[in-house]
Parts: sequence; C-alpha cells; structure tokens
Amino acid sequence: MTQDKPCSCGIIERVFVEVNIMSAIYSMYNYLADGNTVTTRQARTLFKVENVADLVYRLRNNGVSVYTNRVTTSRGEKTIAYRLGTPSEQFEKYFDRGQVGRARKTLYRSAIDVAMNA
Repeated sequence: MTQDKPCSCGIIERVFVEVNIMSAIYSMYNYLADGNTVTTRQARTLFKVENVADLVYRLRNNGVSVYTNRVTTSRGEKTIAYRLGTPSEQFEKYFDRGQVGRARKTLYRSAIDVAMNA
C-alpha cells in the first residue's frame, strides 16, 4: 500500500511566480540604470509582465527613484514612461523616516499635476 504525497502545487506555483517577478524587477532596474526610458507597453514586452505598475511600486518601496512621466508616442498616443532619476531631498527625507508611501508620491506627483493641467 502506497501513500500519496500531499500536493504542494500551490506552493510551487507561488514560488515560481515570485521568482519571475523578482527577475522582472531586476531586469527593469538594470534597463533603467543604463539610462533608458521605458513605456508601459515596452515594459510588458521586455520584462514579460502584465502589471508594470507593480514592478515600479516594488522598486520604489526599495528606495529606487523611478519617475513617472506622461509622454506622447510617435503614433500620437499618450502613455506613461518610466525613468530612473536622482532622488530628491524630499524623497530621501520621507524614505529615511520610513514613510515609504509619501516618498513614492514625490516621484509621480508632477506627472499627475501635468495631466490635470493639460
């Protein structure tokens, strides 16, 4: 009589997904660190992810200053582009205090202001 092993498929699947996300985060950071800018559509293709905003969110939570800019593509479409920048004093102040949410807001506030004033 053999005993069936408990299925750990869910655990393996979650680990696999997390490893893919970490790989995408690392790849996106390296791409941006090389001085490149990437749009949401480009990032989906390059890093094979659906939720680009999640990658940016995770990078920002780790103290990486990823800036969000509204851009117009060569086809005339308005989209979001991400780039690395030098952290502002305000970003560093909030991040050092552990106020990660406020630090993140300093990185995309200007993009929101531009969209509202356009």
